[in-house]
Amino acid sequence: MTPKALARLLGETADLMEVLGEGGFRVNAYRKAARALERYEGELSELLAAGFDTLPGIGKGLAAALAEIVASGEFGYLEELRGQVPPGVVELFMVQGLGPKRVRALWQAGIDSLEELVRAAEEGRIAAMPGFGKKSEQALLEAARFALANLRRVHLSTGLEAARLLLADLEAAGVYAALAGSLRRRLETAGNVDLVARAAPEAVLSALGEHAQEVRGNVVHGRLEGLPLRVFCAGAREFGTVLLRATGSEAWVRALGELPPAASEAEVFAALGRVPAPPTWREPEHLGLAPPARTVERADLLGMVHLHTAYSDGAASLRAMAEAAIAEGYRYMVVTDHSQTAAYAGGLTPADLERQWAEIDALNAELAPFRILKGIESDILPDGSLDYPDEVLARFEVVLGSLHAHLTLAPERQTERLLRALENPYLTVLAHPTGRLLLRRRGAEADWERVLARAAELGKIVEINANPWRLDLDWRRALAYREALTFSIGPDAHAPEGYADVTYGLWMAQKAGLPPERVANTWPVERWLERRF
Repeated sequence: MTPKALARLLGETADLMEVLGEGGFRVNAYRKAARALERYEGELSELLAAGFDTLPGIGKGLAAALAEIVASGEFGYLEELRGQVPPGVVELFMVQGLGPKRVRALWQAGIDSLEELVRAAEEGRIAAMPGFGKKSEQALLEAARFALANLRRVHLSTGLEAARLLLADLEAAGVYAALAGSLRRRLETAGNVDLVARAAPEAVLSALGEHAQEVRGNVVHGRLEGLPLRVFCAGAREFGTVLLRATGSEAWVRALGELPPAASEAEVFAALGRVPAPPTWREPEHLGLAPPARTVERADLLGMVHLHTAYSDGAASLRAMAEAAIAEGYRYMVVTDHSQTAAYAGGLTPADLERQWAEIDALNAELAPFRILKGIESDILPDGSLDYPDEVLARFEVVLGSLHAHLTLAPERQTERLLRALENPYLTVLAHPTGRLLLRRRGAEADWERVLARAAELGKIVEINANPWRLDLDWRRALAYREALTFSIGPDAHAPEGYADVTYGLWMAQKAGLPPERVANTWPVERWLERRF
């Protein structure tokens, strides 16, 4: 169990309570607690020791209930709620655009699974329901098909955390095991968990406990966080070969030819006369490409780019975000609160900007040589313009432009929208370019070759958003433009704990083969200032 897993349980509880007709204080309490746990980046053991009610938004009663859930491994109230709805109703929440009220309406109309939702939309039954319509039916159909295709997958962050805890349990039981599969290659989402153990299948079966199901040959099968679990068992002399094969990708390993038995992956590569490739460089897209001599690492990063404060929808003050960046060893940060159109996220009016800029000036004087750059995450409006008049944009030191709305424009219109934004002399960074949310919604469709080529021509920076729900720009596109574009790695942090997400962005940059000089976070602050307009 992890804090984020607890957050998901509380969120599901609140959703089901509303579906079943309950509202008010209790639902809000569960939602507040879920948000607090989602933001928490520490260990569950630390939270248990301090008490769940040390987190904002969690009262003593719910804190006691959470402690009981962790102790027992059971959440009786949630199981009770699940028992009152068909299993497929919970899956409907995966569909972009469906909240508790709409899920309740669909269920009452006999639509109680993703498959049934797709069928109903294809038959035109959704449009006839109150509160829907033809346009929303088409949008739901596309979103439901997307959700159905991703139903049995989890985010990289979720899979890694589950695997980390299981590996610790195996170690405690005296079984050495290593991560393999797509999680080791750091793919954005995972459909299974693969490990390699230096132990006999019987020992692994015993150590896995409730996660184990059966042994087939030298592979122990089971379930972990709802995902298929495979533990490949190997002796010490062939451990490296089994690990390499289990890590994949299948196409990349096949291209190596016959693998000799070896205790380590390094020995396998040496026997084959190959340059060792890190796990992040083992996808079909990497076939025929030599592993890069050097890719960007955490130690190369000088600046934190793309973060939010309590001025908009962040959870911490400007000072707290700056002090956390200093503690992490950064030399500067680019504060990028939301622009005025994003009223839902506390977007900053010109008057708000004046207040923030005054505080930045004061903090820069106090915290020198650390520097806070005056930035903004400006919405790219439907016509491609940015969110403030030129006289305001000219006063920023860095301007991020992002798509937050109108993601479903026709590809031709979306392309023109993005191109117009890139032509704006005040735009510095194209942030989370597609606006995708992994496993939740597709990103904007556009002629991305044209957009990225123009960004390169204009010298614009393109962000790899490091939030594990985004990881946008896709690493495959970054790989294609690794010699033409400059990228930034942005955690999109809304609290100091969010800085840790930089790790996910670094993995995507490594999959794209980006050297430090292609990542703007490695620049000294003066280089950012030199690029102003």
